[in-house]
Amino acid sequence: MIMNPNILNELETKINDGIGTFDELDSVCSQLINIIHQQNELATKANELFEKLRPDWSSVAFQAWMIGEV
Repeated sequence: MIMNPNILNELETKINDGIGTFDELDSVCSQLINIIHQQNELATKANELFEKLRPDWSSVAFQAWMIGEV
């Protein structure tokens, strides 16, 4: 599978701008997982972006957002 070489930059921009919906979060996470499994040379950066997302998952703001999405 040939991937857009700028995909990590695009995903990082989305993460930095804020994830607005569960569908957007799902899409970003799915793309990062695909990169990690299929593009070894990009896996380290993809893992770093996952770490950037992770702290927000346990925050009160994220939990409130998640309740609103469900």
